[in-house]
Amino acid sequence: MIIIGECVNATRKSIKKAILEKDKEAIISQIQLQDQAGANYIDLNAGTGAGDEQQEIDDLCWLIDIALECTDKKLVLDAAGPNVLKKAAAYLDNRRGWMLNSIKGDFSEEMSATMDLAAKYQVPLIALAMDKEGIPTEAGKRIQICSDIREEANKRGIEDGNLFFDPLVLPISADIEQGMVTFHTIQGIKEKYPDVKTTMGLSNVSHGLKKRLHINSTFLSIAIAYGLDSAICDPKKNMVRRAIVLGELIAGKDRFCRKFSRAYRTGLFDLKK
Repeated sequence: MIIIGECVNATRKSIKKAILEKDKEAIISQIQLQDQAGANYIDLNAGTGAGDEQQEIDDLCWLIDIALECTDKKLVLDAAGPNVLKKAAAYLDNRRGWMLNSIKGDFSEEMSATMDLAAKYQVPLIALAMDKEGIPTEAGKRIQICSDIREEANKRGIEDGNLFFDPLVLPISADIEQGMVTFHTIQGIKEKYPDVKTTMGLSNVSHGLKKRLHINSTFLSIAIAYGLDSAICDPKKNMVRRAIVLGELIAGKDRFCRKFSRAYRTGLFDLKK
């Protein structure tokens, strides 16, 4: 399981505050805690909504400098605008392995520019199973969007192994079927294109409900059984880390149960923690 640490994201109030106040120590703390919890990638998002595009570029480059200084983990450059990603990618200049987050299947100029950037640097690219109409409610339509994105990506020299498809999830509080729609989307993508990767953020599934961490963690374990390769999550949460270990165990991805045994010995399953 590839873990993408989600915590250095300006949509979080504490991170937005740290970016605006240039609180370097707060950012270092979040990066290092995720690193120590087992993150493979550290997502960096500087979209505070304050200032113009140049300000977001400057802030993202500031986050890059901090990450290069305090962790050896790979990075995810996360921004809505392709120009921000382009400038940040040039600044990073392949000094560290990295990934682009993200595109959707709307075949816009923005999608094209971001694809070209991934092809230029030959880095992984997260692609969302949505188009200009939004997120389809049916698995088949989401899979078709991913197929269309894959075809265009392959034309540009992006190989399947560098595509991370996010099947997306709508809140089950609004539509109880949406959890299974997400699972079937993952399953369908992996059956058609076994070399592509799947990734997913968890939080939307539990929107509007109590005990959200419990719901998210259970959802994650089941998603792994359906073929999920990666999670965009907070690895600092023991419940999330337990969900990953258990999901891989039950899905037959933990040879000789070694990861589970190691996690047990290190105290991960001490429910008092």
